[in-house]
Amino acid sequence: MSHAVRSHGFTALGPLHEAFARLTGWLAVITSLLLGAFSAVAFAPFHFSAVLVISFTGLIWMLDGARGHRRWGRAVFLRTWAFGTGFFLISMHWTAAPFLVEPEKHAIFLWMPLILLPGGMAIIWGVFGAMAGAFWSSSPSRIFVFALFFALAEFVRGHLFGGFPWNLPGTTWVPGGALSQSASIGGVYWLTLLTVFVMSAPAALVDTRESRQLAVRIAPSFAAVILVALGWSWGAQRIAQPAELSEQSVVLMDSGVPQDEKWEIGPDPILIEYLRMLANQEGEPGDIILWPEGALPTTLLQDANALDAVGAYLGSRDLIAGTTRYEITGKDTRDYYNSLTVMDENAIRSGPIALYDKHRLVPFGELPATRIIPFGEALSGILPGAIQRMASDGFRPGPGPAVIFAEDIPPFVAMICYEGLYPSIPRSANIGARADWLVLISNDAWFGGGMGPAQHYAQNRYRAIETGLPLARVASRGASGIVDGRGREVLRAAPVADAPSGWDTSFGRGKLPLPERVTLFQTRIGLMLFWLSLFLFAGLAFVTWRR
Repeated sequence: MSHAVRSHGFTALGPLHEAFARLTGWLAVITSLLLGAFSAVAFAPFHFSAVLVISFTGLIWMLDGARGHRRWGRAVFLRTWAFGTGFFLISMHWTAAPFLVEPEKHAIFLWMPLILLPGGMAIIWGVFGAMAGAFWSSSPSRIFVFALFFALAEFVRGHLFGGFPWNLPGTTWVPGGALSQSASIGGVYWLTLLTVFVMSAPAALVDTRESRQLAVRIAPSFAAVILVALGWSWGAQRIAQPAELSEQSVVLMDSGVPQDEKWEIGPDPILIEYLRMLANQEGEPGDIILWPEGALPTTLLQDANALDAVGAYLGSRDLIAGTTRYEITGKDTRDYYNSLTVMDENAIRSGPIALYDKHRLVPFGELPATRIIPFGEALSGILPGAIQRMASDGFRPGPGPAVIFAEDIPPFVAMICYEGLYPSIPRSANIGARADWLVLISNDAWFGGGMGPAQHYAQNRYRAIETGLPLARVASRGASGIVDGRGREVLRAAPVADAPSGWDTSFGRGKLPLPERVTLFQTRIGLMLFWLSLFLFAGLAFVTWRR
């Protein structure tokens, strides 16, 4: 079958459309890969959102050509799969950093984050791209089809096998800015649907129809401009007023110890750094102090010496800290948990005030492969030693999302690291009894010093926008700050000058913002808005469809 393409529409864009649509074979795959890789700069720390217009338009124009192939399903799948592979490889290249903490042990597994992860997640995009191809046409209908199936693919990526909703297109907007406020209406998946439509609308300006109806080709771009204008004007008035602050002070502390030194030097030097901050930095009775995930390389709640020292320096303040803990389940067996504990100066005698166990565990990291893969326990016995340990070691999940109630501390939703990616966690926790704030602790030292920590922080801020609740976040070697219920940063922890340890120690103390009113996303209507909008897009695609 001939792959000749003749473009109609805006004359200046016609040659570009033809150039993309005529690509075949490996050249089409490589171009898709590069367009996907280019899309990575649309997210934190850059937020060059407009590049998605270029990358999505290029991809759609290549799908125009692929749809004319005899084996169009294969051609469409390969282009969208390659686009996703390029995007996930560049935007998530930092996932290789944990394997380089102890390279002599784990460097052999670098193919997992650099090949398996991007290529595997891109399969979801490829499959939904091929599904979109079944409804493809030369008309503007393809913009609605593309946005609909792309948003569905992202929803599946965020839920399949526990999900990994990192860098959803809806998070391209600067958190706390005007356009990010739309997440408070329908959540980040709904914002992703709208974002993909807005960014891909210019692709409709050119197509292969001989029709001269330029008004029809302009319609999606016109609708996109209207959506952006409405979103920006509504969001701008929403953030026009500064955050209202409560009288509650929150203190953020991070020792800043490098991950490759943490377990080698042991808990004492790190504990001394935290105790030094407790003793020397400004503070008052009633302060709530936050330490990051796994703050000390020890099971703090079962380490009497560490508990005694913390209690002695804590005084009449409360501490929220991340720690590993264990429960003895047999003569020679223990179950380990990645936990958040709330304690006061009496913890060595009376134990923690409250406890939260992380329930959404990282697949193949905290959640071992033996609990993900069918018959994993049986298969692990035949694996080589190093792979067997990676496949079997891990934590036990906690019971699920919850509002944590502790005396003298405003009720809060606890999230540990990876859990901050999921809109469902704070939303589910707040059903019944609404919290006053969100607490997120993380160990971003695993992510290296590049894009990873910035991306993580940006996505966490969307949880505050969705719920209207302020967020206090402390992350080891990452961004520690206080964010209001509209995603605006009101405090960023600063480096501690001349820290004796020589690490990237940081400290911050500020007032906790007051919670906003319940957002629409927290209601049943807000939860359904994503699905209702998908039906609307399906209807618009049908109305504008022409074979």
